[in-house]
Amino acid sequence: MEIIEQDQDVSEVKVNKVSLGLINEHDGVEITFHDGRKSTVADFDEGVSRLIADYNLHH
Repeated sequence: MEIIEQDQDVSEVKVNKVSLGLINEHDGVEITFHDGRKSTVADFDEGVSRLIADYNLHH
């Protein structure tokens, strides 16, 4: 798994070079899934967990 800082508040989460989505920590924590859906989460760790769970569900 890779976590790549895109911007000051935005990180991209990848597994095997496949983007799972983005985590935006500006004004709360919001995740954007690879298909554009968005969700608010409690913290960065929950965001990573949700992105991985969504990836595992569809692959």
